[in-house]
Amino acid sequence: MTRVDGSFRDPSGYVFQHGERIFRALDAGAAELLRTLDAQGHLARWAREGLVVGTRFVEESALLAELTAAHPGFAAFVEHDRIAPITYPCEWSVSMLADAGRLTLKLQRELLDLGLSLKDATAYNIQFVRGKPIFIDLTSIERPARLDLWFALGQFNRMFLYPLLLVKYAGWDLRSYFLPSLDGRSTLQVGQAFSWRRRWSPGLVFDIGLPFALERRVKAGKVSAPRSSAPAPGGEAVGHPAAQLMTLRRLDKKITRLAESIAPETVWGDYTQICSYDDEAEASKKALVEEFLKEAKATEVLDIGCNTGDYSRIAAACGASVLATDFDVGAVEQMYQRIRKEPAAITPMVVDIANPTPGIGYLNAERPSFLDRVRPDCVLALAVIHHLLVGANLPMAAIRDLMATLTRRHLILEFVPTDDVMFRRLIEFRVNLFDHITLGHCLDVFGESFRLLRRESIRNSPRTLLLFEKT
Repeated sequence: MTRVDGSFRDPSGYVFQHGERIFRALDAGAAELLRTLDAQGHLARWAREGLVVGTRFVEESALLAELTAAHPGFAAFVEHDRIAPITYPCEWSVSMLADAGRLTLKLQRELLDLGLSLKDATAYNIQFVRGKPIFIDLTSIERPARLDLWFALGQFNRMFLYPLLLVKYAGWDLRSYFLPSLDGRSTLQVGQAFSWRRRWSPGLVFDIGLPFALERRVKAGKVSAPRSSAPAPGGEAVGHPAAQLMTLRRLDKKITRLAESIAPETVWGDYTQICSYDDEAEASKKALVEEFLKEAKATEVLDIGCNTGDYSRIAAACGASVLATDFDVGAVEQMYQRIRKEPAAITPMVVDIANPTPGIGYLNAERPSFLDRVRPDCVLALAVIHHLLVGANLPMAAIRDLMATLTRRHLILEFVPTDDVMFRRLIEFRVNLFDHITLGHCLDVFGESFRLLRRESIRNSPRTLLLFEKT
């Protein structure tokens, strides 16, 4: 049984893996609260509605005894539906972050109706399943001291509102916002990114201007920081929820408007319009990719350089669970917007495969790296080898090693020769150091780690599709 690295901070319990199953240990307080919600039918309803991860109390006596022996001192255990892969907010598009924030607000409103609350509002409590956000940290639910105030509001702003404001008004990206800190940026840091005039503009005064001024006064020792109230006698929360509900609704509207107003620039989002394929070549490539995926019997596919996800959808249609990655934020945003409308077993991620997300947090292990989280049985690397060779300056052997690290079994690689129009475009203003890049060279280098299963030319194109098996 393996504890999940990112679950050690919660005093109410922790998440662990047993075989391929995911469990959570609960202390007496968390167990009592969640059993009440379960008995009232809320957990099942929220799971059906896609609000929280599917969760069941462990009641089978043999399994319960085994878990109790391995994790002594806990009152109960629940099993969660397994979610894979786990993604981080630095790997999301703008609309993904906004939808995750709106889901958090929706759950908080539901809890408020029950006299409950979320004690934290981190974006790491949200994951995406079939392109939809879902809440996973049920021990974040608590009986609050007050209903008129949400003491996780500051964290919500740091994790959802502030990054969207910085993307909109200051040109930041989510990777640079989230990677340095698991808890986002402070009010002071965010406020300093805006001019005085911008901070006090009508659209930012309540969310940036006033909190920034208050934080500066607290830091200067002129006022005391607000503190959470102690629970009322008898455990009953005080205050009326109307004020908090008004704040939650305002934030929901603001985040929605922000996301709708941000149109991330795309580098390759129109690739299908500018690439070297005509209709015949594109049809040939799609047919071959489908054949290769079926031949590989792929169940988990990593689509590298997925662009707007056309080939990810082919993989999903073949029955695979697909992780679709691209460094182009605008392209991933387009793909996510499409998944919203046409759901599929695809998880979009903003990832530069030549510089993937590192391990972050405590000991650089609290949130494992991309390479530690993702290990599919098939990697789809279409029209990316020339970008890795030229843009990332990776030798062919380094690309081979990267692919061998990523896949457990199969690799579908599209070889792009140097006389291809897109390859020529990449090296147009560079010294040509790529005359040695031939199909034969590619096969020789990859042959050190892979066995070639199939090799097919794409009709009406200089490109070749290769199916490898890892040796």
